Amino acid sequence: MNIGMLTRWNVPCGVGVHAELVGRAWVNMGHKVKIFAPIEWKDPYLASDEPYVVRCYGEDEAGNKFLDEQPFLKEDFDIFVVQTMIMPYRELRGVYPKIKEKAKTVFVIHDEWLDENLTWFDPDAVVCFDERYKRFLTKTIPEDKIHIIPYPCHPVKRGDKKVARRKLKLPLDKRIIFNFGNNIFRHIHLLPPLERLYQRYPFILLTVTWSNDWFELFEALKGRYSFIELRNELPPIDLLYTYLHASDALLIHKDSALGVAVASVVYQCLGSGCPIVVHDVNFFETLQDEVIKYGDFKALSNTLESIFQEKEEVKQTIKKALAYAEANSGQEIAKKFLHLFESFY
Repeated sequence: MNIGMLTRWNVPCGVGVHAELVGRAWVNMGHKVKIFAPIEWKDPYLASDEPYVVRCYGEDEAGNKFLDEQPFLKEDFDIFVVQTMIMPYRELRGVYPKIKEKAKTVFVIHDEWLDENLTWFDPDAVVCFDERYKRFLTKTIPEDKIHIIPYPCHPVKRGDKKVARRKLKLPLDKRIIFNFGNNIFRHIHLLPPLERLYQRYPFILLTVTWSNDWFELFEALKGRYSFIELRNELPPIDLLYTYLHASDALLIHKDSALGVAVASVVYQCLGSGCPIVVHDVNFFETLQDEVIKYGDFKALSNTLESIFQEKEEVKQTIKKALAYAEANSGQEIAKKFLHLFESFY
C-alpha cells in the first residue's frame, strides 16, 4: 500500500510521536510511505530524516506560511493521512483536490480545535483517540466517518537500573525522580513539597530540558533546592529510555486542557517499566491503573513514598503499564489503521 502522511516528524511533539510510531511501523511492514513534514526553525530535530521524508512546507520567522505543491503532485498514494494540529490549511487547499483524485484521505484529530477547514476538506475518515473526541466530533462530522484508534505507545523496552546509571554517570545509591521536556517550568511549585519529602527520603530530581530559558531558571533554583540535578539536552528515544531505566519515578505535571487532550509523553514512556506519576487532570483521564495520579501535594508525597518503598501496588502499576504498552504498541496501532484503509476498497 502507498501511504502519504502530512505531519511533523523527528521533533519533540505529540503529533510527531504519533506519526513516527505508526509511520515507521508501516515501513517495517513493507508498505511504501512518504512523509511530508514542515521545515522547522523553532524546535530542534531529534534525528536525521529518513530517505522517505520530504520537508516541503512551513512558516518563516515573520509568520508567512508556504508550501511546495510539487512533492505532493509527483507521488502516487492509495491513502493520504493528515495529522491535524500543525497543518497549512490554506496552502494545502490548492493541491488537496488533486490528492483526493488519487487517494482516500484520513485526518487524525489531536485536540478539540476544529474549524470550517475540516468540513471543506471532507476526508473519507476521521480518526480520534477515544470516546471523548468522538462526542465533540459528531457535532460537525457524520458519525459513520469517525473511527476510534488509540494513541500508540513506544514498544516495551526494559532496562537495568545500575547499567543505565553507570552509562549516565548517575549515583547508584540514591533515589532518582526524573522529569524532562520543554515545559518543566510547570514543576516549579512542586519543589517545596519535594523538599519536605527529601528530608525523609534523600533523592535526586533529575531534570532534563532542551529549553535554554528553563535550564537557566532551574540552574538558579539549584541554589535553593540542592537535590536538583540538571542537564541541558534533547534526548532521542534511546537515551530517553536510558534515563527512564535509571530512574525510580517519572514525574509529569500538567494543568487541565480546555478541551479533550492526551499527553503523548505518557504513551512514549509507558513501555519503560518506570512508574509514571501524573497530575490528576483530563490529559490522563482515560488511563487508570497504568499510571499513579495525585491531586494535591500530600498525595504526591505519599505516592513517591510508596514508590521508594517498592510497595506491591506500585509493582502492579508497572505490570499494567507494560501490558497496556504491549497491547497498544506502534505496531498494533499501525495495524488498526491498515484495517481502516483496507475498508475503503
